Amino acid sequence: MANSWFERAARRALPAAAILWAVLVVAAPWVSSVQSPAGGAAHLSAATYIVGSLVCHQHAGRSFHLDGGQLPVCARCTGLYLSAALGIVFAWSRGRSRAPIPFAAWRWRLVLAALPTVVTVVVEWWQPALTSGVVRALAGAPLGFAAGVLLAESMSFQGRLEECERMRQSE
Repeated sequence: MANSWFERAARRALPAAAILWAVLVVAAPWVSSVQSPAGGAAHLSAATYIVGSLVCHQHAGRSFHLDGGQLPVCARCTGLYLSAALGIVFAWSRGRSRAPIPFAAWRWRLVLAALPTVVTVVVEWWQPALTSGVVRALAGAPLGFAAGVLLAESMSFQGRLEECERMRQSE
């Protein structure tokens, strides 16, 4: 039974980490502005900026600023991460009532969801000033949401496969 608990926890860990990351992305500038430099929250905020530097260019002109501080990732990444968290919560709220979507269908959903991001990137190659941070974030939102739903549903589907296998073995 402990193994079963561990498997369920592991399946929730990655989506939960994605949600935590989205919260940290938005909270980091605020935390760094209200905490003393020696506080544990300040270290968490600094770590968020370090991880953000590994996954994003962090250009100030392409990033949102909250409470006087730049977010640890650019506007496009912010849109991706926040909408991925929403997609995970959406998928979790639906529970297991729906049949899983086949991978081929997911592939096309992800391609379609990526189109707004692709369009803004192409436009920026020709005219960088034409897209604002809000446009970049909104263009990334469909892809982030779809990826979040896919992540949550794939973790849930893996759990269903394991349950089916356990039931089959117990017969």
